[in-house]
Amino acid sequence: MQANTAAAIDSKLDGAATQSDNFTPTAAVVVPDSRRERPDRKRTMPHALSPELAQRWLAWQCRMVAGIIRGNLYLSVGGETPGELIANWPGEGEGMEQLQQAAAMALKAGRGKVLSSQQYGPGGQRRCDLISCPLLLDGRPAAVVSAMISTRSEAQQHAVLQLLQWGGLWMESLADWQLSAQQEGGAYSVEIMAAILSHSASKAAAMEAVNRLAEIFSCERVSIGFRKGLTMRLEALSHVAGFDARTQMVRRIEAAMEEALDQSNTLIYPGIPGDKSLLLRAHAELSEQKGSGSILTLPLPGRSGCVGAVTLERGSDQPFEDRTMARCESLARVIGPALELKRREERALFSRGAEGLSGSVRKLLGPSMLGLKLTILALIALIGALSAVPGTYKVTAPAGIEGAVRQILVAPQAGFIKDAQVRAGDIVRAGQLIASLDDSNLKLEAQKWQSERNKIEKEYQEALAKRDRTELSILRVRIEQVDAELELVQEKIGRTQLHAPFDGILISGDLSQSLGSPVETGQVLFEVAPLDSYRVVLEVDEHDVAGMEQGKQGNLVVAALPQSSFKINVDQVVPVAESGEGRNFFKVEASLVEHSPLLRPGMRGVAKIGIGQRDLLWIWTHELFDRIRLWLWSLGL
Repeated sequence: MQANTAAAIDSKLDGAATQSDNFTPTAAVVVPDSRRERPDRKRTMPHALSPELAQRWLAWQCRMVAGIIRGNLYLSVGGETPGELIANWPGEGEGMEQLQQAAAMALKAGRGKVLSSQQYGPGGQRRCDLISCPLLLDGRPAAVVSAMISTRSEAQQHAVLQLLQWGGLWMESLADWQLSAQQEGGAYSVEIMAAILSHSASKAAAMEAVNRLAEIFSCERVSIGFRKGLTMRLEALSHVAGFDARTQMVRRIEAAMEEALDQSNTLIYPGIPGDKSLLLRAHAELSEQKGSGSILTLPLPGRSGCVGAVTLERGSDQPFEDRTMARCESLARVIGPALELKRREERALFSRGAEGLSGSVRKLLGPSMLGLKLTILALIALIGALSAVPGTYKVTAPAGIEGAVRQILVAPQAGFIKDAQVRAGDIVRAGQLIASLDDSNLKLEAQKWQSERNKIEKEYQEALAKRDRTELSILRVRIEQVDAELELVQEKIGRTQLHAPFDGILISGDLSQSLGSPVETGQVLFEVAPLDSYRVVLEVDEHDVAGMEQGKQGNLVVAALPQSSFKINVDQVVPVAESGEGRNFFKVEASLVEHSPLLRPGMRGVAKIGIGQRDLLWIWTHELFDRIRLWLWSLGL
């Protein structure tokens, strides 16, 4: 047929009238007034014509005229340069640049353009004629077609130009048809969607859908079925309130649906003659049962693939056309998700929960969000490793060094400081003079009592010479009284000398800056601690004291010697809480395993006591969880 058409066109070209190379047949491109008056015509070619239809139009135009070498169709973007290439025939090759230049010249001139005897190909050894013309829509250029033909006479060139311009009207018709089909399909989609959503039950919604499809496409019967496992189950038949699922008709409809789903394709019976790529056995059996007819089965898409199928049946005198099949496929893409949503809403709570769980598992194990999943997997692996790896749980607490024995030297009596030989931090020996108080008053008092004794003793001698026994007894008592007073004064004079009670170090007291100042009886002047006997006092937080026991071992690092670690043993946990620095703590006394001359009382540092073996995860997180448990308990949870 195409060969006969091409021959007819060639004979017409031979007898065509001669016209100039800038010929513009305005009657061929002006749209009739009836078409101009339509408000929906206010559009441009890129939005009205799809690339598929543009390719089909260009191929038909190029096949109608013998001798066309290549043709291109460009969009018009409103300037003098052609826009995007949306169609070419028979494909890209030599002369593409010349075709684009010819299209630009036609757009610039605003009318058809003929370029004779143009060179192209390698080295410009080949010759051709270039014909280009803009295609008008609503009086404006919407596209431009450019064709390369074998060299022709001037009359034949202008005849080809006229045919291309006439073809522009057919392109308008294609655009109108496409737009009307989209509008009609959209109206049907909205209508069916509204009908489906108006029903609360999926069964009623499916029945409404098949009845509407049967009415729209003039079908004898329309069926909808859904996949249940590996088999199909018929859900609704048009114009039938109920049916027996065991009948042969229902089973054959289900088989036809399964046939379409297994091949994941739209099936139409009778199929295209000679096309054996699709199996239609079940469709043939269904057609034979009703005495022959046309059958169209379309898969219903859902969220996770095809969820079902719809089968449309007509009489043998009403075959399904390509346009009808395209409209059915468009509606199936709307009906499938809508009915699937209805069916999902009717599921039991257990099924919804199971699907939600399986969906979460698929998201977790699927390829999406790989970075997040790898991070979660790494965290799980880390937590598992920390749960399996044991470690020593250690309690960390501030600690200070104190002397095991601490001797306090106080003022024995009220007086004034006379001298101070040492001060805090000095090492002293047992019996070493540390400081002394002013004893001048005491010495004067001692002289007073000594003079009093001498006086009484003289009186005693006189009474002895007189042999006065009574007087002798009185004077003897007075002498004893004065001796006691004198002894007391001598004792006080001795106490003005403060001596070190043992070998050690002064940990407090500095009287070198207070010479001559008064002191009161019992006032603390010095504290002395031994050099070879220390104890370590830990301030353990109340959250960690439960694991502290006598005999636990640990290490001590003091701020003055951060490079050294000293082993300690817990001796006693003082069961009395103390407060300080905004926290509650218990004092734990420990002893040094080995004495070090580097240590001094008053040094502070940090001690760590080993409690026992626990996994690393518990060691690092138990404090947080303990605080959370306490907080929840306080809330009554």
